Amino acid sequence: MNATVDIATRFVDLALKYKRWDEVKELPTDEIQVLFEIVCAAGFEPKEVALGKLVGHYLYQDGSKTGETYPINDLCSYKVVNQEGESDFFATGWLDRTFRRVAFGVARNGEDRNKLINTISVEIERSIPLEPIQLTPDEDFLCEILPSGYAIDHTRDDDRLGCTAGVHKYCNSWMDRIRATKTHDAIVCRKCHLRVLFPKEVETYGELRQALAAKFSTV
Repeated sequence: MNATVDIATRFVDLALKYKRWDEVKELPTDEIQVLFEIVCAAGFEPKEVALGKLVGHYLYQDGSKTGETYPINDLCSYKVVNQEGESDFFATGWLDRTFRRVAFGVARNGEDRNKLINTISVEIERSIPLEPIQLTPDEDFLCEILPSGYAIDHTRDDDRLGCTAGVHKYCNSWMDRIRATKTHDAIVCRKCHLRVLFPKEVETYGELRQALAAKFSTV
């Protein structure tokens, strides 16, 4: 059994243990650990999984809040906390949606345990984001732009590197691909203005990863 199937199995068994997850107020430590491990397996970087409900805010077209809210985790009473100690809304929503997938799979489709384990294994693999690409010897990284929904495939190494390349890790600003010289393009951060050159022939994220790794090996 590989690691993904193992955590999917333990998660499905936990999800099936309680008939009404919306009434579960607190879990024992070993069961909270299962939630922590599945969030890690899906590519998130949590500090912890803690008791707590999150709500999102509806926005007007100008970005201001309307005053109305919607639940992020209305089924599971646990939220994901990121490395900065802040509530991770996207990871929390993913975890709640994964619980919902098991519950609805049983209630609506009559799916058995093995079917659910396979489904959750696929969802875990699908949710793993692009491995950050190191841009400089000082460990600047290019990360993918977070998808706007949960049922969306993440960027992979064989995907095309477009004009909007991704997000500068830690700086958190978008990064663009621009033409820089006769032979090179550049990845440029919109906020801190980091500029990294690479051969203009590069077409995919994987080729960018290889080209920059080759530069670091000669430093």
